[in-house]
Amino acid sequence: MPKLKEIAALLDGELHGDGELEIAGVQALHRAGPGDIAYAARDREGGLAGVRAGALVVARDGGAVFANRILVENPQLAFARLLEYFHPRRPFWEGVAAGACVAETAVLGEGVHVGPFAFIGDRSRIGAGSEIHSGVAVYRDVVIGRNCLIYANAVIRENVEIGDRVIIHPGAVIGADGFGFGRAADGAAVKVPQVGKVIIGDGCEIGANTCIDRSTIEETVLEANVKLDNLVQVGHNVRIGRDSAISAQTGISGSTRIGAQVIMGGQVGVADHIEIADGVMVAAKSGITGSVKSRMIVAGIPHQEMGAWRKNMVLARNLAAMREKLRLLEKKIKELEEK
Repeated sequence: MPKLKEIAALLDGELHGDGELEIAGVQALHRAGPGDIAYAARDREGGLAGVRAGALVVARDGGAVFANRILVENPQLAFARLLEYFHPRRPFWEGVAAGACVAETAVLGEGVHVGPFAFIGDRSRIGAGSEIHSGVAVYRDVVIGRNCLIYANAVIRENVEIGDRVIIHPGAVIGADGFGFGRAADGAAVKVPQVGKVIIGDGCEIGANTCIDRSTIEETVLEANVKLDNLVQVGHNVRIGRDSAISAQTGISGSTRIGAQVIMGGQVGVADHIEIADGVMVAAKSGITGSVKSRMIVAGIPHQEMGAWRKNMVLARNLAAMREKLRLLEKKIKELEEK
């Protein structure tokens, strides 16, 4: 078992307490025992009273006092490193399963693992160290980078390009046809062929049952380190800037451009052919009906700056009382006029 001083070195932290203490694992704060290390950003109103953990990871400026503690600049990131250390990823499957179907023209890099009943199509290339779990369908001419993790039953359509260290969770569909239809003279819908591609940058993570559509003729692009939650819909020809994070049940309509480091809450709806600037934050359940051209926090349907939305919500909650006051004023005015 690692000693506390070794963990402090791993986290680049400042050790206070018994460096020889052996740590068996990492645990939640109020479930940790004497052999565990836990995470507490700061001591809020004596919240560490009764904690039985052997040691804590705490913020350097958080003011938390505990017998054995490691002070770090960012305890949340440090805790993530601890989880990786104590729970290293293990391959789902070693090598290529006998039940997998790998085309003769497909190329698998060194150390690629392919689970049972997975399919890898013609001329597709899988980078070294990547894992393709059971039931995954990788169509023809797909490029998947190094050290990717594709969970069960994900579907990756033809001509999709995926960078290194990408995680795709179960049931995600990458490269389905964009929702593009014209209208015939009689009003019947006519499918517009979707022959573009999807490009996913390094370090992205795609949630379960999320769909990213291919474009009509250009590219749908996720730049590096974009994080999509479960059940997100990304329309055709959308571009999402690096380090953006989008929560569950959000839908982004076609040909929209989203800047870098944009954060969206759950169930946001984004109209088509608009632009959202770098660093914008969107509150949950908002409807973005037009471009957001500068960094701000927006909310509501249609969207507006957060401060204005809050004021309007206060007015909306008081409408019934305001209506009653107006009726009383009208009654008094009428009485005065009759005199």
